[in-house]
Amino acid sequence: MLGSLALPAQAQTQDPATTYSNGKVLLQQQRYDMAMAELSPLINSGSTYAPEASYFYGLAALKSGKTEEAYKMLLQLQNQHSNWEGMADADYLLANVLFEQGEYERALSKLQELQGTALAKDAEGLQRYYLTRLNDRPKYEQLMRRFGSDRTVAQVYADKLIGGWYRPEDRRTLEKLVQEFKLDPNRYLSKSALSRPGFDVALLLPFQLNQNYAQTARKNQFVTDMYAGMLLAQDSLQKQGININLYTYDTGADTAGVKKVLELPEMQTMDLLIGPVYKSTARVAARYAAKNNINVINPLSQDAEMARGNNNVFLFESSVATQARQAATYAYQNFSPKTAVILFENAKDDTTFAYHYRQQFQRLGGKVNVYKKFNPGQASATATTFRDLNLEGAGHMAVFSDKMIAAMNSTSLLQGKAPELPLVTYDKWLDINQITLQQLDFLQVYFISPKFVDKLKPANKWFREQYTKRYNLPPSQYAYAGFEMLFYFGQLLNQYGPQFNGQMAVTGVQPGVFYNGIGYTDRSLRNQLQPDNQYVPITKLENLELTVVNPIF
Repeated sequence: MLGSLALPAQAQTQDPATTYSNGKVLLQQQRYDMAMAELSPLINSGSTYAPEASYFYGLAALKSGKTEEAYKMLLQLQNQHSNWEGMADADYLLANVLFEQGEYERALSKLQELQGTALAKDAEGLQRYYLTRLNDRPKYEQLMRRFGSDRTVAQVYADKLIGGWYRPEDRRTLEKLVQEFKLDPNRYLSKSALSRPGFDVALLLPFQLNQNYAQTARKNQFVTDMYAGMLLAQDSLQKQGININLYTYDTGADTAGVKKVLELPEMQTMDLLIGPVYKSTARVAARYAAKNNINVINPLSQDAEMARGNNNVFLFESSVATQARQAATYAYQNFSPKTAVILFENAKDDTTFAYHYRQQFQRLGGKVNVYKKFNPGQASATATTFRDLNLEGAGHMAVFSDKMIAAMNSTSLLQGKAPELPLVTYDKWLDINQITLQQLDFLQVYFISPKFVDKLKPANKWFREQYTKRYNLPPSQYAYAGFEMLFYFGQLLNQYGPQFNGQMAVTGVQPGVFYNGIGYTDRSLRNQLQPDNQYVPITKLENLELTVVNPIF
């Protein structure tokens, strides 16, 4: 019999109901280590909360990346509380843990136990997500030998065959799968499906090759950097057996030019469009996407309106509204008391950011003590606004302006009056030379960092070396974005085909190659697809190194 899992001793100074409730709240706030510490006294206590505490402990361990600890806890739960009414949820969670550990056969066996239960549909989604990530053909074929009668296992295998694995000798296998599981023969057995040399992606970007290079080179550097990153992603995908054919079209801010490109016959055969960049031209592409049912990725826009009401348009970046809501959610979950002081510049984007931040903070139950606009062009008035602030009772302060005068006044105020008060602001403050990193490190400053690249990821060293070797320049943020964009959507094309929209909610938010997270599912609205990237890194300086304080796991 499995022995009890060793847990840290902790004095229990409150009743089990309160401890259990606190543990669940900490879990909801994504403070996983604290949740585990809070729940641990209940697990072997013999109380009625023991099974639920064990389950949520395992969930917190999985979310924090401690898969072995999660695994042991769930086995203990099954051993000690086999008649617990929530055991199906525990089985589902255990399968998730096994998938994370690479134990695909055991995970699939566990999910088969959930057939016919209320969790069957969720189990299918979990199964499909992890199977699509498995790009090792021999290993997948081993799964087919044991689980080939499972519809999801078989269909994902068929998707992989037409997505790049197909060889002439696979024809009979594919025909058998189509017949047995009543798959769409047009998708899996048509001449175009079986002879497809890859997926065709059109890049509608403002290269402006018809203009004087000396005049446009610096202005359009972001485009060439992004394209360079895409080319490296194309190479990386090809090594995984995913062939992406890139077709470039030079489009500027001229809507007539974009319309002309979209009228080209080959556009009808494209599997995905990336671009255009500018708002007026992007609207033209959005109408084309809706009319022709082809997905369009806007590479740079942070305006959610660009995709509103159009199921075929996605923003690669997080919109201003999403950034504000995610930052407000983090502040509410992590700062106490639940009160805020919000100051913002009179510019449109800053006003919009502050509006969505306040709205989300109040929706969660927070209170806004101060909500004030300032004009950075009026130095004296701005200084007075900050100097006269009443910070008493504030749980945190939020300042939305990238101007030096806002940063200087904010840091001066906090250094003098409240150095421990958390401050939420843009990561552009890190580039303001008048403030040192030491100052920002000393204060409790939390940066909204939508384009944060994790330099500690092993892939980053490889990318810098490859990029520098090929282009004799270090990669810019646009080069990273270009790589991540094509790599992410290239995998979606391979896994689900050009109409990948319906499966994006299933994939959820997952780590990118360099980014800490990419995904289009709102965590607060289960499986609801959103038009923009829903993961927004919040960073903080620790010993002068930026650290993500809201990791996915």
